[in-house]
Amino acid sequence: MEVNNLDGYKKRTLQKMENIELSTIKLLSLPLNDIKIVDIAKLANVSQVSIYNYYGSKEALLKAAIVRLMDQQYEGYKKVLSSDIPFSEKIKELFMRKKNGLEIINLEMFTNLMQKDPELQEIIMDFTMNKSFKLLISLIDEGRELGLVRNEVQNQTLLIYIQVLSQSFMNMDSATSQYIQQKEVMDEIMNLFLYGLLKQEDSHV
Repeated sequence: MEVNNLDGYKKRTLQKMENIELSTIKLLSLPLNDIKIVDIAKLANVSQVSIYNYYGSKEALLKAAIVRLMDQQYEGYKKVLSSDIPFSEKIKELFMRKKNGLEIINLEMFTNLMQKDPELQEIIMDFTMNKSFKLLISLIDEGRELGLVRNEVQNQTLLIYIQVLSQSFMNMDSATSQYIQQKEVMDEIMNLFLYGLLKQEDSHV
């Protein structure tokens, strides 16, 4: 009986933490100093004391919320890749999701947190290389089979490219973070990626 009660307590705790992290995600578009525990507590309908008991600090909560957001986006990417839509539509959908993700999270806040937290840097790099990159490779392989992706673009080259981009994001200054978050800038970056990856006649996707 005590074990069952303990399991129920753990379940309720995990549900509360999920609610807190989902509420925090709603505020990740704000600058770091504008994200306040009092506002998160109101959104999640919990006390500030509970939040500090669960996470210890605002930074730890933000890290947990960012990890949850990445997992959500990863599941969304997997659904797109496993769908029956045409390859070009998958490319468009993935990049639209990536753009929407940049609207959800403030890059200056994100890079600020990463620069101060080596553990978060490791989490981001592990997620990028062991999850996101594998999804990208599966998409590239599909494109190669369809004759839409340049054969001379090697997976190892893409791996290095993704590593370079990830490191750049981790060391980005605040001015660059603000600049890259502009819609037209992200469009340019995506076009550069697509023109380098796809065969010329198909790069208009």
